[in-house]
This record gives sequence, C-alpha cells and structure tokens, in this order.
Amino acid sequence: MVHLLEVGQGSPTVVIVPALGSGVLSWERFQRDLAAGMRVVVYDRAGIGWSDPPGRGRRTCDDRVEELRGLLDAAGIDPPYVLLSHSMGGILARRFAVRYPGTVAGMVLVDSSHENQANCRGVYGWPYGRSDYYKNALKWQCYVLGVRRLRAALGLLKELDDDTASEAVPEHAAAYRASMLSSRERRAVVSELLLMSTLSGSPPPLGSLPLTVITAGKNQTPGWREMQDELAALSDDSVHIVADGAGHYVHHNAAEVITEAVKDIVRRGGLA
Repeated sequence: MVHLLEVGQGSPTVVIVPALGSGVLSWERFQRDLAAGMRVVVYDRAGIGWSDPPGRGRRTCDDRVEELRGLLDAAGIDPPYVLLSHSMGGILARRFAVRYPGTVAGMVLVDSSHENQANCRGVYGWPYGRSDYYKNALKWQCYVLGVRRLRAALGLLKELDDDTASEAVPEHAAAYRASMLSSRERRAVVSELLLMSTLSGSPPPLGSLPLTVITAGKNQTPGWREMQDELAALSDDSVHIVADGAGHYVHHNAAEVITEAVKDIVRRGGLA
C-alpha cells in the first residue's frame, strides 16, 4: 500500500513529488496552506513514511513514476495535474510528464536535482561525483539504529530534533521521529541514493509545457546554478526564480515563493 494525503478541492490537482527520502510529513504544513484555494495531494514513495516497502530488487525511476500514476488512478484523482517537485522528485516529475504528456498541465521544480549531476564532477566547478553517492549510501546503511534511538531518547541527536521542528506539523512530530529512526526509512534512503548514482544523460525536453524553476539562493554549491539554468531551458514557456535567502528546503523558509509559482502556472496553463 502506498500512502497519499489529499487536501482541498478543485481542478487542476497539484501533485507534490517529494525529495529523496522525503514524503508527506515534510510537505504537510505547506500542503495545508496551498490547499486553501486548490486540491493538493502529496504521497510517500514505497518504504517512506506510511507506505509499505517495495518488493525485492532495485527499482528504477520509471518504476517510481508508475507507482505514482497507479496511485493517482487508484485514488480516482484525474488529470490535469500540476506537478510540484523537490530535489530528486524533479527527475521523477520530468519522467512523468514525458511518459504521460496529456496529463500534465504545468510543472514547478523546487531546487531540482539534475539527471547528470552524479557525472558532473568538475563541470562548472561542481565538486561531487558518483562516489559521493556511494559513500552517503554506505553511511546510511551502516547506521546502528539502536544507538541512534538511544541518542534520540536522551536528546543527543540535535539534527533530528531540528529536522522534526522544521519539517513536521506538531501533531505528527512523533510519527516523523519514528519514521526517521526506522530500518524501513533507512533502506528507502539507501535505495534512492543508489538510484541517483546510476543516473546520467541530459534531462528530457518539455516542449511548451508551462515550467517554473525555483532555485535556492542560499549557500549554493558551485555548478548548481548552472544546472538549474539547464533545467529552466527545457521548456519554451519557462520562468526561473532564485529564492534569495532560502536553503534547499525552500518550502520551509520561503513557502510563499512556491505558492505564487504554483498559482502562476495555473494561470499560464489557462486552468484558473
């Protein structure tokens, strides 16, 4: 079972595609605010949050795209969709738009990953490569969760406390902490890090699809802005916004920028 949270009413439906290892709990606060004027759904990919883990074997981007399409169909959520995607979710959103072009009315990419970033060490000064994804995956794989749970119980895991405060709504703070300390979540993160390490090539062109790219303006890694410029060039109808002062999780510290971008996409797509 894959978990989906639906709030609000109307058309088009905004479908939030979260970042690597993220799901409903990271977007719930933003979703509630955006849904004041439209229908907004967000989901947990398999193994994340309240969703069951996937079957055995490595899953591709296309597998994850099919998971989302099947989920929307099963929930009776019909197109048109505006895809609002963050980080790695941007790669999945672009695959979805290419695979199901008649269903997507517009797209907002929030500090989106680039398909080729694992192969771009040194390009534009980008400092990361494929080996960095392997190292990060190994770090997650080697977490001794009993020790982390003990540290969390003793209040010694400050980064988890900070993440819980910034990401989860108060009534779901305990669920967020439990999820982040679970073996299932760890395996999902490792799987998605390994997926990112395998990707290569150019992002697919999006034709005249209304597109807005939002780039975090704070603490940019060299090369990131140039990759964001490449994403903005994928559509003939694109807008590129730099969210000054916002970090990678733009929806936590510059939510109004994303809200206005979604509303603008609805207008540009003639969907208002």
